Amino acid sequence: MLHIKSDLSVRYGALWDGRADSLAGSGILQIKHGKIFAVQAENSTRPDLDLIDLTVMPALLDCHLHLTLPDSEKEHLAKRVNNLLAAGIATVREAGSKNPVEFFFPPLRVVSTGQGISRVNHYGSNLGLPVHTVAEAEKMIDRLASCGVAQIKVIASGIFSFTEYGRIGPAPFDRNELTALVRRARLHGLPVMAHASGDEEIRRCLEAGVHSIEHGYFVSKPTLQLMAQREIFWVPTLTPVAAWLETETQAPPLDHKQRDVVQRSLAKQMEMVALGASEGVKIAAGTDAGAPGVPHGPSLLRELELLRECGLPAVDVLRSATAVAASVCGIASVRGEIAPGKEGCLLAVCGNPLEDLSVLRNIRQLIVPEFSGR
Repeated sequence: MLHIKSDLSVRYGALWDGRADSLAGSGILQIKHGKIFAVQAENSTRPDLDLIDLTVMPALLDCHLHLTLPDSEKEHLAKRVNNLLAAGIATVREAGSKNPVEFFFPPLRVVSTGQGISRVNHYGSNLGLPVHTVAEAEKMIDRLASCGVAQIKVIASGIFSFTEYGRIGPAPFDRNELTALVRRARLHGLPVMAHASGDEEIRRCLEAGVHSIEHGYFVSKPTLQLMAQREIFWVPTLTPVAAWLETETQAPPLDHKQRDVVQRSLAKQMEMVALGASEGVKIAAGTDAGAPGVPHGPSLLRELELLRECGLPAVDVLRSATAVAASVCGIASVRGEIAPGKEGCLLAVCGNPLEDLSVLRNIRQLIVPEFSGR
């Protein structure tokens, strides 16, 4: 299933390039030195790989996961990487860990955050090392930048309550502090991904100039409009909340009141995702894999299905895990689309993913460039 080649010719039956509203017909892809050299009509040349019965599309990206979570599990990191590749995912955006992983897991490309920045006595200690002051946080940004991370993760709110609808845990940083952290990250040329739920907390992040909002539960229409206006990405992570309602093995299980609150919270989030899309917000797919009931790999398809249930067109759902996802990850120049000059990072499926997302359950081929990494 997995092909790692620097030079390859691929014959396909249909092609979706990551942007178009429909499939293109059969043809030949030429990959040279790991990059797409040409997309052309069929010719008499015998291809290295014949996928004439399949549809070729860009390999998938998961914009928000935690490779080292859950840390209670004994499974080896390599197993999680293999599960991601088996699901057609060739790029992941790591969203923070107390014990950060190495950046290089070929052929999986890891867009690294290292450790998330949270505040002592606030949510987030499982995602990094909490700080007492903004000065400490700025030094942490300097250290992470020196380690070669691709972005900075800031915990800008608590998580939402399972017992009181709409209540969010206390915010660790005020508007001026968030602005200082974003400014410090920009000195190193790094974007900031902000864990934020609660409308006031989300707006504070937007005004500080973050690159993306992660989760974003209980956002309002005016805040979504500001998000669209400032072209800030939104990774709404529906799967980890849905998992509490769908996974029987959650421990401890939800009681009746908690289930009601979680159901209402998820329904509200899905309503706002639909509204955000209509307002022009750029939505990207992230699973929060590593959270309870959210396995690495298969959960991305569930996230895409939930985005589809929000009412997003199938093509926009697929873009959220390809072209738009590559922009969120800061690698749009090399991944997320099939076009000359981009890396030859491809997925082959049986059927039309624009009509039926379930074809992604059966990945026939994953093709990645040789020596793929950060």
